[in-house]
Amino acid sequence: MRVPLRPRDLIAVAALSAFALAASGTHVVRSGETLSDIASDHGTTVRELVDANDLSDPNLIVAGQSLEIPGGGGGSGSSTYVVQNGDTLGAIARKFGTSVRALVEANGITNPNLIHAGKTISITGSSSSTSTTAAPSTGSGSGKQLAGQRHLVKSGETVAGIARKYGISASDFQRWNGIQDGTLYASTSLLLYNPGSLPGTGSTADQTYTVKNGDTLGAIAGRFASSSSAIVKASGLASANKIYVGQKLTIPGSSGSAGARCPVPGARFINGWGFARSGGRSHAGIDLFAPMGTPVYAPASGWVDIATGTIGGHQFRLTDSNGTLWFGSHMSKFGKSGQVSAGDIVGYVGDSGNAKGSSPHLHFEVHPSGQAVNPYPFLRSAC
Repeated sequence: MRVPLRPRDLIAVAALSAFALAASGTHVVRSGETLSDIASDHGTTVRELVDANDLSDPNLIVAGQSLEIPGGGGGSGSSTYVVQNGDTLGAIARKFGTSVRALVEANGITNPNLIHAGKTISITGSSSSTSTTAAPSTGSGSGKQLAGQRHLVKSGETVAGIARKYGISASDFQRWNGIQDGTLYASTSLLLYNPGSLPGTGSTADQTYTVKNGDTLGAIAGRFASSSSAIVKASGLASANKIYVGQKLTIPGSSGSAGARCPVPGARFINGWGFARSGGRSHAGIDLFAPMGTPVYAPASGWVDIATGTIGGHQFRLTDSNGTLWFGSHMSKFGKSGQVSAGDIVGYVGDSGNAKGSSPHLHFEVHPSGQAVNPYPFLRSAC
């Protein structure tokens, strides 16, 4: 359960004040829909949709395509809504044909990622229709990537607009960056390629994969959050360097990450992935805020190494049997190291390193295939 921030907690996320909330009203085209249908559903016009999405032919849209819904086209009527368990502002905005920005401004919401069940919010800027639009696709999308490249979000940009700019899939872009409801923050640095897949929170069965042209074992392992050695063993390969197109490989089910758990239960956190940091850096993890000395639990079984640095302070690095690296920093002191089981105490929340004097927290990262991946979706599920 995520606890809403209290006024005295706001210092913990003061960095949010530097980020303007970007508009996020989008609609994913369903089979058989026309631009006229979508305009009518959202209380806007075909012309506004064409202009907002830079469409060259209003008669040519395809199922799965993400369209930006321009704000202000649906009148200025207002109503109220009581937040239900599991709701997000993005989902509520889509339900009422409005935007996250409009909800934030109408209700004086400080943190758009934290709302709680039972809260009554004002719905403004919505159309007269309250039909629910389709959720963004979670499929694999177009598959296009821009290896090593990032995009710095500007105020007013949307997921659909950024994806269209680079010719990538909007669903892929959201998945690569752990975006849960379409909400973006200005000055956030986001990936234009797939850094790897997050480990799951439960066990998974073995899978079969057919090698394609250009594949390497390392790339396949990263795609499935596994390791080259695990695939070699499961597939009975003689060498990790010899695979061929059409070959059937066995991808072993997750074991080291199976049953992965929340490192700091009850902590407060937001999706701070990609936020700007000093020296031109961007935030490569999520900060979990909790009282000083709160236990930090091993998120998976594996081997823990500890280190102390001027930036990260007291840190743990846990490598599970799949090769996934789980990383935590700014702890006040260490716990168990060496071989650990998921749930063992590996440290305690603190403010060490360059976090000295800030609200106690654990900076948490996950590296399933060498590069950091946004752990926010994992934390939403596990915590």
